Amino acid sequence: MATSDPTPQPHDLPVEPENGLQANSGEHAVQPRGHQEPKTSRESPKSQEKLPVTKLGRIWTATIFGIIVLILLIVFIAQNQDVVTLRYFAYEGQANLGLALLIAAIGGALVVAIAGVARVIQLRSTAKKKRKTNKR
Repeated sequence: MATSDPTPQPHDLPVEPENGLQANSGEHAVQPRGHQEPKTSRESPKSQEKLPVTKLGRIWTATIFGIIVLILLIVFIAQNQDVVTLRYFAYEGQANLGLALLIAAIGGALVVAIAGVARVIQLRSTAKKKRKTNKR
C-alpha cells in the first residue's frame, strides 16, 4: 500500500532557464514568463534590522517621558490638597501637602543637577589635560 505525498519533490519541479523564458514541451516551444513581483522589503534580511537610534529620537523619548511624569505629578498635587504644618529648624508654616512635596522634589532635582554639572566639569578638565599632553 503506497501513500502519495501531495508536496512536490525537488526533482518534480520544472526547471526554468535564467533568461526569463519558460520552456514547455508541446505546441509552444518558448513562452515568456508572466510578470513577477519584485522582492518586497519583508523578504530582505537587511531590511529587518533595527533603525539606528539618533539623538533626536532620544530627545523625543525623554520629552514624552517628562510629560508623562509631569501629568502624574499634577494629578498627585491635585489629590493632595490637605494643609500640613511644615517645620524647618526654627521656622514653621503651613502649606498644601502637594505643594510641599513639589518643592521638595524640585530641591532634590537641583541637588542631582548640581552634582551632575560638577562631574561634567571634572571630566572636561581631565579631557583637556589629556589633549594637551597628547599634542606634545
